[in-house]
Amino acid sequence: MLKKVIKHWKKILTVSFILIILSSPFLWKYRYHLKNLFDLNLNNTIELANNSKLFAVFSFKDLNKSQLIEKSVHYKIKLVKSSAININRNEIKDINNPSIPLIFTIETWSVNSYFSFKQDEMKSLYNGKYDKLIQEFCVSIIGDRPNVYFRLNPEIEVPSFTYPWQGYVLSYQKAFEHLTNLTNSYAPQIKHIFGGAGYPGILEYYPDDRQVDIASVVLSSKSEKRINYYPKYSSIYYDLFRRLHRLRFLDKPIFVFGSPKDDKLNITQELLDSMKKQVYSEKEIIYSEDNFITPKSETKRSFHNTFEFGLYDPNDLLNTETSVSTEHLFIDFSSLYNGNFEKDFKNVLARNHDVIVTIEPWGSKGRNDMDVLKDMLKNEYDDEIKKLYSIISQTSKKVYLRFGHEMEIPIKRYPWQSQNPITYIKAFRYFMSYKNTLPSHIKRVWGPAGDRGSIEFWPGNDVVDIISFAIYGLPDKNITDPNKQKSFESIFNMKKRRIRFLDKPIFITEFGVKGPDSYQRKWIENAAKTLKNDSQVIGANYFNMSDTPKAWGDIEPPNWSISKETLNHFINTLNKE
Repeated sequence: MLKKVIKHWKKILTVSFILIILSSPFLWKYRYHLKNLFDLNLNNTIELANNSKLFAVFSFKDLNKSQLIEKSVHYKIKLVKSSAININRNEIKDINNPSIPLIFTIETWSVNSYFSFKQDEMKSLYNGKYDKLIQEFCVSIIGDRPNVYFRLNPEIEVPSFTYPWQGYVLSYQKAFEHLTNLTNSYAPQIKHIFGGAGYPGILEYYPDDRQVDIASVVLSSKSEKRINYYPKYSSIYYDLFRRLHRLRFLDKPIFVFGSPKDDKLNITQELLDSMKKQVYSEKEIIYSEDNFITPKSETKRSFHNTFEFGLYDPNDLLNTETSVSTEHLFIDFSSLYNGNFEKDFKNVLARNHDVIVTIEPWGSKGRNDMDVLKDMLKNEYDDEIKKLYSIISQTSKKVYLRFGHEMEIPIKRYPWQSQNPITYIKAFRYFMSYKNTLPSHIKRVWGPAGDRGSIEFWPGNDVVDIISFAIYGLPDKNITDPNKQKSFESIFNMKKRRIRFLDKPIFITEFGVKGPDSYQRKWIENAAKTLKNDSQVIGANYFNMSDTPKAWGDIEPPNWSISKETLNHFINTLNKE
């Protein structure tokens, strides 16, 4: 009997050991999240934030104000309950020394970590739960002390869900506004820090200019260590440069936070001076003060008298429909010499249509030539560019010239993707400025995908007439169920928010949806209603074909083709009063 029991327990222990080994990668990956789930009883707390040091301040508006911060005091306040924080003024380090920056990072949590991640706790803040607590803190602790900063919910834009507030765009902006209005009543000298990390997409979360005094970036952030969507840069200089570059549209000072426990972090005055020198060298264009001009909310549809609808329809299935006014051609340098582009271009003109020309700058050294943009700046593609301009100048029809699209996506589908934004910007400007006097019928189009960080690659007002982006219901190769696709409206609103610091008309140069005809009709109806209600959009171009097979690996690429009836339903919805 004893032998049977021992044998039975051996089996249980063996199976348990195997399960632990198999699950260990999962447990390690989500160790912080699992720890949070078991943090059951949370209370209001205030503690020194020794793991978040303030290293420096940087300013695009006034480079002379960019300098190291020798000393600061940083506290973290965790808000859970409406009751006061049990602390008095004398317990705050250096509270009586106004020359030292005093920073309070405010975090919103629920009564336990599990519920914190199940609901949006920032609603509690802007609905007034902590009003009395904050009032008492401002009056009793802060008083009239200058050089005080409030920083709400740090690393807000990083999609790692290390903190429960990450990903809530509108709630963050409402909570930030509520907090600033509250402190303005009781301690108006408090400065408010927009608590981003400098991750791609940071400006999506930016509150109103009137509420923000300081922006921020975070080096070696806790959140980013757990995700790998974007490359991690080994060079501190380049990492900091990219984070600051993403905030070049702000005329606010930028605090640089980091962790003193990370031995790789070494922000020196020499490093800061090198960054200032780089920004100064590009001050006329890339870091021009034009970046600080707030976009105007004026009607853009007047850019054209009518809304333009078009197709990418290489098989000519719907190109002859009367509702079509524009056609889309994708070309590379080789098609300029073999005559294919000129032939296709003339066929479009013969149908009396305008043309979207997307130039894909594949390098002459092969499809994986990652130096194509650099080589363009060395004049190695001047003959190809000259030939292109020669062809598109021989008509009076509108030509929407789109160069190096989807440059911001962190993949290598195209060799011009994931490049240093400065290199891309210079190449775009070179291409669009090649013909000194541009004919009026040629419109220069900057065409990101509209993903996170697209604004990082903005080339400048003077070389862009129109902004375009792509909207596909099924962009993720891991999603195969058509019903799981996002609506056109939700994708459009998200992508438009990402370019809200820019003031140009919008042309949706690619959009499409996969699925049964009934589903496509419903989705495309939503697209038409969204487009007709936004005066900034001047046109849309449907992708009437399947995507490139190689881009989808082993699974079948999505086919976005629509029927004639679905096309007519879209046009009828668009024109309906």
